Amino acid sequence: MEIDEVRTLIEAGIPGCEVRVEGEGCNFSVVVIGEAFEGLSPVKRQQRVLAAVSEPLSTGALHAISMKVYTPAEWSRQAGSA
Repeated sequence: MEIDEVRTLIEAGIPGCEVRVEGEGCNFSVVVIGEAFEGLSPVKRQQRVLAAVSEPLSTGALHAISMKVYTPAEWSRQAGSA
């Protein structure tokens, strides 16, 4: 898979989010920022992202994905502390 393909899948599955992707082949790391995560537990947030990439995960086109998931407010705080 390509970075753009992973980004497109997540953006389609979670409309209105910002997606940053790194990696190559079938292993990727993503940062997803969106209002859609407001009020969700960390596990529920990850489940939303995994649902967006479930098809390539099931076929093996995507082997591993690590993720960090934030609301816009959390991302602002995170970026401010970096």
